[in-house]
Amino acid sequence: MPPAPSAAPAAKSPAAKSPAVEARTVSELATDILRRTTSLFLAGPRPAPAEQLDLYDQMFARLMPQVATDVLAELSMALAGVERAPYGTARLLAVHPELRVAGPMLAKAAVLTERDLAEFIRSSSPAHLVAIAARRGIGDSLTTQLIARGFPPVRMALAQNLTAKLSEDGYRSLFKIAERDEDLAEKLALRNDLPAKLSRAFVAAASEGARTRFIKAAPPATRATLQAAPTRSAGAAMRAIWDYEQVKAEVATLNRSGKLGDSAVNRFCVTGDFPAVIAALALLCVVSIETIESLLQEDRLTDLLLACKAARLSWATTAMILRARPSCDAIAADDLDEARKRFEKLALSEAQRKVRGLEAG
Repeated sequence: MPPAPSAAPAAKSPAAKSPAVEARTVSELATDILRRTTSLFLAGPRPAPAEQLDLYDQMFARLMPQVATDVLAELSMALAGVERAPYGTARLLAVHPELRVAGPMLAKAAVLTERDLAEFIRSSSPAHLVAIAARRGIGDSLTTQLIARGFPPVRMALAQNLTAKLSEDGYRSLFKIAERDEDLAEKLALRNDLPAKLSRAFVAAASEGARTRFIKAAPPATRATLQAAPTRSAGAAMRAIWDYEQVKAEVATLNRSGKLGDSAVNRFCVTGDFPAVIAALALLCVVSIETIESLLQEDRLTDLLLACKAARLSWATTAMILRARPSCDAIAADDLDEARKRFEKLALSEAQRKVRGLEAG
C-alpha cells in the first residue's frame, strides 16, 4: 500500500504577522489617530470646556507612547500656541528628553504654571533651560533660578530675551560674569531695563573689551554717561553694587538669637556671601559697614586682622576671609603664616579698641 502523501505545510493565515510588522502597524494606526485627534481639538471651540480637555488628555496619554518622536514633535508644535491646551499632555511633552518635543512647550505653552517651570528648571538640561529662558514675559523669580543653574547659553538667552524680567540680584550676577564675557556684555547693553547704578558700576569694573562693547551697544542717550564713568578697581566697583539691606536684617536676626558668631561668619565665607561677612563683622565690632569695607584693600591687612580678632573670630575663619577678599591677589603662604602669628598675639581688648579708633578716624 503506497504511503499516504505527506500533508502540505499549512499556509500562513493572512492575519498572522511578524511582531515587527504588527508593531509597525500599531504605530502607524496610533499616529493616524493622534493626528486626527489633534486636528479635531484644534478645530473645536475656544476655549475648550474642562470636561473636553480631560477627555483629550486621556486620549493623548494613550496614543503618545505608541508614536515616533517626530510625531510627538508635531503635536508639541501644534499645542504650544494654544492658550488652553490639555494640561496633562502639555506636561508630558515638556519633560520629554528630546528638545524638539519639549522645546515648543517650554518656550510657549501658556498652560504651564510658574510652579511647573520652576520644577523643570531644577531638573532640565541646559538646552531645555534655554527654551524656558526664551519664554515671553518670564518673571524675575524664574530668571533668577535660571541664572543660578550657571549655564552660559542660558544666561545669553535671558540677556537676549528683552521681555524677560530680571531682578536686581539677577542683573548683579550677569554683570559680574559680563566683566570678562564680551558677548554677554554687548547683549546686556541692548536691554532697556538696565539699572543705571549697576550699569555704571559694571563699566567701571569691566575689562577693556567688555567695557568697549557694552558702551558701543548702549542707547545713544546713555552712551556719554557711561563713557564718563571712572575706571575703578574691580573690588571697589563690586562693593558699589552690593545691597546690604537684606543681609543686615538677616545678620541682626542671628545676633538677636545669639547665633551670630564664628560659625555663622565661616558659613558666609563658604557660600561666598561676602556682603554678609562684612555686615556681620560690622555688627560684631560695633562699627559701620563702610569701615569694614575699607579694610578689604590689599594694603590694610593688619587692620582687617584687628577686626576679625575684635569680632572673636577663630584663625581658621579669619584665614578664609583673607583668602576670599574680592579682587585681591592670592595671599602668599609666608604672608599668611605671618598674619597668623600677629593674629594670635593680639589681645581682644586691644583689637576692639583699635577697630573703634578706625571708625573715629
